[in-house]
Amino acid sequence: MGLFGFLTLSGLNKVIIRESAKDLTKIKQILEDTIGLRNLFSFLAAFVSLFIALFIDYDSGTRFYIIIFSVSLIISGFQSSIYTIYQSFEEMKYLSFFAIARQILLVPLSILFLKLGYGILSLIIISLVINFTILVVNYAYSKRFLTFKLFSKIRFIKYYIKSGFNFTLFEFLNTLSGKIDLVMLSFLTTPKNVGIYALAYQIAEKGLIIRDPISQSLFPYYSRKLHNGNIQSKTLFKHTLIIVAPSLVISFLVVLISQNIIVTFIGYAYSQSANILNVLIFYLIVNYGAIPFGLALQAINYELKIVYLNVIRAILNIVGNFILFEYLGIIGVAYSTLISITFITLSQIYIGYRVTYKRGY
Repeated sequence: MGLFGFLTLSGLNKVIIRESAKDLTKIKQILEDTIGLRNLFSFLAAFVSLFIALFIDYDSGTRFYIIIFSVSLIISGFQSSIYTIYQSFEEMKYLSFFAIARQILLVPLSILFLKLGYGILSLIIISLVINFTILVVNYAYSKRFLTFKLFSKIRFIKYYIKSGFNFTLFEFLNTLSGKIDLVMLSFLTTPKNVGIYALAYQIAEKGLIIRDPISQSLFPYYSRKLHNGNIQSKTLFKHTLIIVAPSLVISFLVVLISQNIIVTFIGYAYSQSANILNVLIFYLIVNYGAIPFGLALQAINYELKIVYLNVIRAILNIVGNFILFEYLGIIGVAYSTLISITFITLSQIYIGYRVTYKRGY
């Protein structure tokens, strides 16, 4: 069902942030030029999921869950559009505030209702009600920064639609790249080996937990600075080093203790996961290294270049999985993933440097 999130054209949010960061006096016009279209796609995504629920042979319980999910798609679309205001004004603390407030409400209420004997459905409804409540409070609070119409007219502006689609496609390919390995392994090897790889991948993936917050903080900053010509390539290299250095230290520590941790807490049967984790942990370093120059390219309207690079990355990963699995087994898939992410990171740094250098940054 996560696929339907991309049908909301979530990439429009980055367009709003990028264009608003260039000139905050125009944020009201930019937001109202795009939010109507974003709302339309949110309702479209909800409609598509409802259509599937009604016309595919699901049981009644599953259909009801999909209906609730459809409503959450609409709420999420509104919510993320409002969040662009805080990001454009570089007031990231409010994103943290609402995220923490949601958990403070959700966790105790979920525990309470489970203790009272209610089931999974009650948890889903609680989450939906809390999300709607946060949305209302969020909308009211955003008025401190900007007064705008949440239900603005639908405007079809070619530049915004094209950029929004490119950003959405970029997000989709990023998400898809994280699933390729497990999907391919499910066809290439036994369920046990898939489980061994999945354990290592899930542990490594937790290391990306702060990637989005870093990107959210830097993107409006880069958009503003690059638009005004107030940032140099050496600053991007400096930011890359600052981001990569801590992850490099942590990664080496993980390599030293991964075997003992997995055997102690998971069991000897999954000891092979440690070897795979030791490869995937360097995937994290390279992934973080792509942030500054990748965001810089997006800030100067080069997001389509990154989409092309991600397509090439996916092809490299798929081909590499087949070849390296044949010679190295499941750890070969980890090496393939590392090689493909290294390609896209080095490519973004090279292209980003060339473009910014030519522009005199």
